[in-house]
Amino acid sequence: MLFSEGIVQKSVDSIPWQDYRASKTGMICMYSSDPVSEIPIREVPEEYPSLDILPEPNYETGTYGFYGCIRNKARSAFVKSKFRYLFFMTKYAGTNQEYQEKLLVTGYYRIAKTADVNKLHMRYITDSSCINADSCTALRADEVHFVSCEDAYEITDEILESWGHKSKITRQTRIALDEEKTKMLLEYLSSKEDALAQYVAETRRLEPAGEEEDDELELEDADEEMLATDGDDGEDDQVYDDRSNSESSDNETAPESMRNTQSAGSGN
Repeated sequence: MLFSEGIVQKSVDSIPWQDYRASKTGMICMYSSDPVSEIPIREVPEEYPSLDILPEPNYETGTYGFYGCIRNKARSAFVKSKFRYLFFMTKYAGTNQEYQEKLLVTGYYRIAKTADVNKLHMRYITDSSCINADSCTALRADEVHFVSCEDAYEITDEILESWGHKSKITRQTRIALDEEKTKMLLEYLSSKEDALAQYVAETRRLEPAGEEEDDELELEDADEEMLATDGDDGEDDQVYDDRSNSESSDNETAPESMRNTQSAGSGN
């Protein structure tokens, strides 16, 4: 995941998390799926910075409401009601025509920890939805499971009616589930093949290049141009090789934290 303006520029492990005690109930919340992907991943912005499209749910780190301040009221209600499972539903917008516009529950978190990220959001997010709130609770899972469109649980009008949900489905929709409904949905999804790795890979593939990636591409282009203009002169080849060896040596002696900057934002 790339960092950009409008989201928290910190690792999930950079703050203290509190153990979360809950019942065996759950809640469904909405997310927007990406229109250019067959996999029902979250929507990915075409360019950074993007203040409207946030990296939530952040299935890479198993968090919700940490990197972006999204659905603050829903997260607060989740904790107050002591729900354990957070299910994610989308009105599918991807490229698989068979599932277009269908309501699909595509995955879930088993929430195990929480953290108050109000001050963190105030520092990094200009238009934070918790700006006037006393607290803003981020959720962290110890179990993350997402499935393909084919394996997702389709929510029909009949199911919504049987659940007693009569309101129109919007981006703000959240549906509380009792133990029986939670168990049914959990057993259904957990019986399907886990596609989390595909979700993460597809999200990374569609992410716009960040500044660091742009610099790397420019460097690669410069190297290719240098190779193309070099002749058979041994001295020129040796200069290029020495530069490459020097860079390799620098990387080997650099601190571990500098060599692993891309992994600093990931968590379990």
